[in-house]
Amino acid sequence: MNNQFIKTANYPYSVGWAITNACNLRCVHCNMNSGERIENELTKEECFQLVDELSKNNVQRLTFFGGEPFARKDFMEIADYAFQSGIFINVTTNSLLFTDELIENDLYKFELIRVSLDGPNADTHEFIRNKKGSFEKTIDNIKKMVASGLDVGVVTCISHKNINQLEEMVELLKELKIKRWFLPLLSSAGRASSLSKEVLTPLEVRDFLIKVDNLTKDAPFIVNLDLPYTVLLKSKNPNMKASCPAAISEMAIFANGDVSPCCEIPVIGGNIREKSIKDIWNHSKVFQEFRNRKLVKGKCGSCKFLMNCGGCRANAYIKYQDYLEGDDVCWK
Repeated sequence: MNNQFIKTANYPYSVGWAITNACNLRCVHCNMNSGERIENELTKEECFQLVDELSKNNVQRLTFFGGEPFARKDFMEIADYAFQSGIFINVTTNSLLFTDELIENDLYKFELIRVSLDGPNADTHEFIRNKKGSFEKTIDNIKKMVASGLDVGVVTCISHKNINQLEEMVELLKELKIKRWFLPLLSSAGRASSLSKEVLTPLEVRDFLIKVDNLTKDAPFIVNLDLPYTVLLKSKNPNMKASCPAAISEMAIFANGDVSPCCEIPVIGGNIREKSIKDIWNHSKVFQEFRNRKLVKGKCGSCKFLMNCGGCRANAYIKYQDYLEGDDVCWK
């Protein structure tokens, strides 16, 4: 392995954008500590300028998240501007601020609406979302969106609270006719720092991946796992999509304009108020180090799967405050 530098295009294919830190919920697992809007969030005019740059450089997909995007009053103006520019736009949302009018008249602009649903029942979902009644309203809004012909995905944060409910979740998602299932793992960052007992052990992660692999072979939806070491499973499941796109095809932009390879960690390569996306993507030390596998330390650095996997840099950062350290969530 003489060449350990991951090559990439000179501009990201996909961008995740935390459009605001404001949120109508106080979810116990939120790594962003979302709730209140931060003072130096990008203005609407700055957001339009950012969209112009993304469009000019042929970004294919823009995924809004937060916070809760719909808690920002001018969000749909910004989303509509991106839609009109020709970029495919997605959104990650708790959906609780949706109205029937919004569902019927505006959500068609989104290629995919990714709705947070953390369990097959109210007890599990509302433990994470920290809001009574949120399960029923979320299910109701998913049904309304699907009935309106919209493409809906579900995001389920996996922890000890729901790890034994995967079969029930698969059946519920089939019933709801969702298009994609996103399965991030709970990590003890942000507000979830008090939930360390709910975090899966490495062997539990392995068993979880095997179980999802088996459960979804014939599922009518795609399963997305942003976990690089799923390559160790050598799955042939046609519904499974697994990789880590950070700094390779994707980047994250935070509400104040800070840019990071990964939305899970506050490792900043620059700010769009000071530099262009292209400059940050191609020349930032952080992005360069994310792509340089020979810099990876710990067990990941000596692993034979280094080039195909590389470990999760967010997990390394959360534990060691060093994104180049080994990923102890991996069972190898």
